Amino acid sequence: MNRIALTLKRGLFLSAAGLLPLLAHGQIYTCKDAAGRTVTADHPMPECSDRKVLELSKAGMVKREIPAPLTAEQKRQQQVLEDKRRAEVAAEEQQRQQDRALLSRYRSEADIESSRRYYLSLSQDLIKRDQVGIDDAKYQLKAAYTEAEFYKHRKTLPASLRNKIDEANRDIAYNQKNMVDHQAELGRINGKFDETVKHYRELMSAMPEAQDSR
Repeated sequence: MNRIALTLKRGLFLSAAGLLPLLAHGQIYTCKDAAGRTVTADHPMPECSDRKVLELSKAGMVKREIPAPLTAEQKRQQQVLEDKRRAEVAAEEQQRQQDRALLSRYRSEADIESSRRYYLSLSQDLIKRDQVGIDDAKYQLKAAYTEAEFYKHRKTLPASLRNKIDEANRDIAYNQKNMVDHQAELGRINGKFDETVKHYRELMSAMPEAQDSR
C-alpha cells in the first residue's frame, strides 16, 4: 500500500473515530464551514447557520439534508414566483366561475343570439334618439338663422338670438358625438358576443357528453 493510500485510510479512521462519541448521544449535525472544514456537533452550530447541514443518525447515515437559508435575492425571487403562482391560480378560478356562469345563463347558441339582439337594440334606440336630437337642433338652428334675416342690416344680432344659435350648434355637436359613441358600441357588442359564441362552443365541445358522442 502506497503512502497516499495509507494517509487517506488514516484520515477516514480518525474522522470515524471522532464521530463515535457524538453518535453515542444520538443524531449529529455536520457541515462545511467558510474555510471548507467539516464541522460536527450534536446540536446545530453557528458555523453552519448559512450553510447546508447534514443530520446523521446513530448509525452515521444521512437522515435528512437541511438546505442553506435563502439569500435576500433568492427570497425576493421566490416571492415573485409565489405571487405569480397565486395570481395564476386566482385567474384560473375566476375563469372557471365565469365559465359556469356562461353555461348557466345560456342553454344554447340561440339564447346567445337572442341576448345579442337585445343589447344591439338598446344601442340602436339610442342612435335613433341621437338622430332626433340632431334633427331638432338643426331645425332650431334654421329657425334662428331665418330670424336673423330681420337683423341683417345691423352690425350685431340680439343676445337672445345669438344664444339660440350657439345652443343649437352645441346640441348638434353633442348629439353627433353621442351617435358616434353609440355606433362604436354596436361594434363592441358584436365583438363581445362573437367571443361568447366561440367560447361557448369550446366549453360545450369539452363536456363529457360531447366527447362521448364522437
